[in-house]
Amino acid sequence: MPRGGEIWVSSLIKLLKPFNLSETAVRLALSRMAKQGLIQSRKIGRQSYYSLSEKGKEWMLKGKHRALEREPKPWDKKWRLLVYTIPEELRSLRDTLRDELRRLGYGSLGSSLWISPYDFKEELERIFDKLKVAEYVETFEAKYTGFREEQELISKVWDIRGLERCYKEFYNQYASLLAAHKRKIERKEAVDPGECFVQRFRLTVEFIDIAMDDPMLPLELLPVNWAGSKAKKIYLEYRELLTSEANKFFDSVFESSKILRRSAKRRKTLVK
Repeated sequence: MPRGGEIWVSSLIKLLKPFNLSETAVRLALSRMAKQGLIQSRKIGRQSYYSLSEKGKEWMLKGKHRALEREPKPWDKKWRLLVYTIPEELRSLRDTLRDELRRLGYGSLGSSLWISPYDFKEELERIFDKLKVAEYVETFEAKYTGFREEQELISKVWDIRGLERCYKEFYNQYASLLAAHKRKIERKEAVDPGECFVQRFRLTVEFIDIAMDDPMLPLELLPVNWAGSKAKKIYLEYRELLTSEANKFFDSVFESSKILRRSAKRRKTLVK
């Protein structure tokens, strides 16, 4: 997107070659994404160029915000409760509402009872307006007065142990790779830009895969020395270290395609 938002299909094939993906696999993936409405294409002569559709841009930016931009916020010690009574004949609407609540970070305490430590009033209003479900939903603010510790309540609603295990595995794997990469730089060994591009992509995808399931609860409700904070720190540091060489690889492919495109235009003009 910072380079114009459009790319030649042949460039995509070259960019994905270090991942050991065949041309057939890339073209099949592009076809599927186009059918889903996430990307669009246009022809210039015999060449196809792809860009994100409006749906694709919205999908990408939402994912970026949910996985990379959210942070745990201070807690006012209140719980926000949401209860819905959506009729069975509107089951698909109910399922969509559940998905939207999970994306916000709500957790399910029962079949139709959802809770969050945060006030998502504005976000909920937009969701209710979009889905037309306001008449079926009630929201409350409450204080927990149960007999278990609040961290026990958290574990009942969200899979914090599983999330922490994933963050720890990510941290251990990439802290080791980061250290090895730094040693290579210190020894002034050659670094392959293509490998950096692949590693940055994998690093980002694996972090996003975990962070998408993270409700970003207040730190006081999470285990001490929360692994998510350490994992994100490693992610940001390693990504920064890889970016310069990764961009060199991308730009070498992207710029060569622009040169070929200009040459093709010149040939076409000369023929005319």
